[in-house]
Amino acid sequence: MAAHDRGAVRSVAEDLFESAWQFDFYQAVRLLEMLSPGKEPVGRAMDPADDAVRFSARVSLAFPGSDVEEIRESGADGPAEMVVSFMGLAGVGGPLPAPYTELILERVWRKDTALRDFLDIFNHRLVSLMYRVARTRRPGFDFVSPEKGRFARCLFSLMGMRTEGLRDRMRIRDRSLLFYTGILAQTPRSVTGLEAILSDYFQVPVRGRSFAGKWYDLEEDQVTRLGISGQNRALGESALIGSRVWDQQGKFELHIGPLALAQLLDFLPTGTAFTPLCQLARFYVGTESDYDIFLIPDSGKTVQPGLGGPEGSRLGWTSWLSVPGTETEFSRVRLTSCVAIREEASDAP
Repeated sequence: MAAHDRGAVRSVAEDLFESAWQFDFYQAVRLLEMLSPGKEPVGRAMDPADDAVRFSARVSLAFPGSDVEEIRESGADGPAEMVVSFMGLAGVGGPLPAPYTELILERVWRKDTALRDFLDIFNHRLVSLMYRVARTRRPGFDFVSPEKGRFARCLFSLMGMRTEGLRDRMRIRDRSLLFYTGILAQTPRSVTGLEAILSDYFQVPVRGRSFAGKWYDLEEDQVTRLGISGQNRALGESALIGSRVWDQQGKFELHIGPLALAQLLDFLPTGTAFTPLCQLARFYVGTESDYDIFLIPDSGKTVQPGLGGPEGSRLGWTSWLSVPGTETEFSRVRLTSCVAIREEASDAP
């Protein structure tokens, strides 16, 4: 029952049957298929009576105002009937000459629908084929969730997640990655692509810096040792000074921010966005490169040092010590290999 200040709430099915002309053809057919779960999808049944929708074409010499002319409810478990104003053999847009349309209209006026019904046998098949073609090309026609549809399987294959065992391994919904298939499918991977994915997914500014470099410790069998029982001691060939080497392309940096306090807390190791950030970055770059994350607090939106409070002061994460009477530039929070460390604050010049 309607309230005093507004009309009664109408269902989509009621609007569909009473105002069919307001609906898009493909959406109307999809709704009729959903309203008839016991029927076969359009164009799939051996017997047209088992289809969810029965199509008939409008025969008229007037130009139509919409693709869907009328939808009649099914009776006695039969299919719903949809009258369309396109793909018909007769009428304004039909291939048959105009005299045939006039003949059909004259016979319908005399209550003889035999010729019109005969042509609808072919009209039903033609419209059904057109809908089936559109359904195979449009992802929105799938009745399942996006990550389980036909198109999703193709997209997962492009990004390396075709089989079920490769999915649901991150704290990020797999369906969220479908939007970034174009970037994830590109090779080689780039910092620009990672910036685009992270900034769009987390809705924060992200800037990458390539070739930050890192030290790699040498294995025992690679270290230079002198003497009779030494190893790797040929100068200019295998000899090395020290027990580690520098790899300029072994690490890159991600600078995220400026961040408000709530955003900064989310990206800390104790926050909800930290693990998804690490997993998404690792999924994109693989295991070949390491990375550092720098969180840039928004100046003036950090916590003043002090004890107590609901959040408290996390020295080096959300608060920094400063010299009284001087302006202090808030330092970045550096997270190395997904483990947070503190970077000292520096005075502003």
